[in-house]
Amino acid sequence: MAAVVQADLVTVPARLRPVLAAIVVAFTLAALGAGFGAVLGWVGAPDLPDDDAAVAMVAPAVPVDADGTAASVTVAGRMPELFGYEHPGGPWTWLVGDTGYIGGAVWLTTPGGDDPGTLVRTIGDALASGGWKVTGDVVARKGAWTLEVYPWTDGSVVLELGRTRPGRVGPLALAGYLAGLAVGWAGGRRFAGGPTPARVAGWAGVALLLPGTALTTVALIPPQPDAIWGAYLLVVIRLLSTAGLALLAGAVALAATTRVRRKVRRWRR
Repeated sequence: MAAVVQADLVTVPARLRPVLAAIVVAFTLAALGAGFGAVLGWVGAPDLPDDDAAVAMVAPAVPVDADGTAASVTVAGRMPELFGYEHPGGPWTWLVGDTGYIGGAVWLTTPGGDDPGTLVRTIGDALASGGWKVTGDVVARKGAWTLEVYPWTDGSVVLELGRTRPGRVGPLALAGYLAGLAVGWAGGRRFAGGPTPARVAGWAGVALLLPGTALTTVALIPPQPDAIWGAYLLVVIRLLSTAGLALLAGAVALAATTRVRRKVRRWRR
């Protein structure tokens, strides 16, 4: 892949090669910067409530049974991490990636019934009355929490309690994107020269990061996903991205080492 990029640059007029290289590297580092900024934005998000607190939070919105007793709400599962794979498969998943990269949540369920769709709407109305901001698909937000309500195949209703994206995530992602653009534009012009080891490693890294770069750039268009960086962790793309980052780091190290050696040689003369 790096050879293809390098070959394309060779066919470009010499005066345009630095500009083309700067554009490619700038967009690569901009996407990485946006993902890093979004990660920083999530730092400090609150821990999920424990099981009892989660039940107490959603129970008032669940209607009572026909006999007048409150419908039971049970915790069906939880993922306490800020973000992670829904079904982690061990070291292989962390190496290659997976498709189910989601935000941490507590999943609560109601007993099965004959008309879960009506129950979803009833819960949505109750949440709105309780001060939650509810959208049409019964996604409710209140403070630091988001609650998604949807029917399940067994006739029950799932109430998925997760964290609301902090307001600082978007601005920090934008700041990271702009910083990446600036650094990439300044450093990318050096990538247009001959096939030195540092340039070969750098172009290989850029090429391997291309899928993640493209998907992350698209993810910046509203409505943005909560995990703006999540595209880098999808199945197969995670492996490519990890290798690409390693090659870019190696390219920077090689370039720095070469520059230091040249300065030492000049000093000795």
